[in-house]
Amino acid sequence: MLFNNFIDKISLICISGNGGHGCVHFLKKNKKIGKPDGGNGGNGGKIIFVGDKNLFTLYNFKDKRIYKAENGFHGMRNCKTGKNGKNLIIKIPLYTILSYKKNNKSKKVIIKKENQKKVIILGGKGGKGNNYYKNSKNQKSKNFSLGEKGNKLIIKLKLQLKIDIGIIGYPNTGKSTILSILTSNKPKIADYNYTTIIPNIGIYYKDYKKYIVMDIPAIYLHNGTLITNKYIKYLKYCKLILIIMSINNIKEYINNYFFINKVINNYKIKNKIIIISKSDYIKKKNIFLLKQYFKEKKKKENILFFYNNKTKNKKKLKKQINKIL
Repeated sequence: MLFNNFIDKISLICISGNGGHGCVHFLKKNKKIGKPDGGNGGNGGKIIFVGDKNLFTLYNFKDKRIYKAENGFHGMRNCKTGKNGKNLIIKIPLYTILSYKKNNKSKKVIIKKENQKKVIILGGKGGKGNNYYKNSKNQKSKNFSLGEKGNKLIIKLKLQLKIDIGIIGYPNTGKSTILSILTSNKPKIADYNYTTIIPNIGIYYKDYKKYIVMDIPAIYLHNGTLITNKYIKYLKYCKLILIIMSINNIKEYINNYFFINKVINNYKIKNKIIIISKSDYIKKKNIFLLKQYFKEKKKKENILFFYNNKTKNKKKLKKQINKIL
């Protein structure tokens, strides 16, 4: 499963339903006007947010920003109350923060659990029918009240997605290819820099458990300076980092290794696997020198030389991942 066009912030306009109007009606007996029997209006629908563990992005809200609950139905004769408007249930990913202003006070709510519900906006109350207003002094009341209007709020959604496996590396090193292998999907892949400009998210399955995988387009070098973007923050949630590197010579590898580890060390990542992609094109001599380098430095790095389109290497990768998760 893959989710392209990752979105972690968005604003929605939410409007609860209007209350139905009260009814003015009188019983008729032998063509004479009898007692008032106008019923009350139904209440307007509420806006309810619900946590859904199967959602991992706010992309579903990209093309629709206005959400309105159903209006309550008007009261009817024979003292019948109008039907309440249907509540509007909006499903959102777990760990989504809802921010809004209510009665000039700023409020924040976070949805953490599956099926956790939060009523954000109540619907308008239904109006009263003339049966409600009758009394001993006024047996033929024509009084009634209109239903209240629904409430309107601008609600900001901010996703704090907990990533299990993060994939990082310089542009055009094969990050999207690794994501497609782990998640059995095919994100946009091309042989030029910056193909992935926003994260892609996939689901990795192990023993019927789901693990969220993110291809993070977070780092690149510009004139020798390491540049990161806002998506780098997701590293702090990762249980495991896959560092994807493509090298032509040992010096290039050591420089890249130094810069990437500088980023990772800021987030105290314990588990990492270094994947040397496109190993088909690396000279055997360089592979030997690279292994020697780690032996001399006594660095116990988990390194996998990844040869394209070889099932054996794909199995090795998954085996190493499964040991850590």
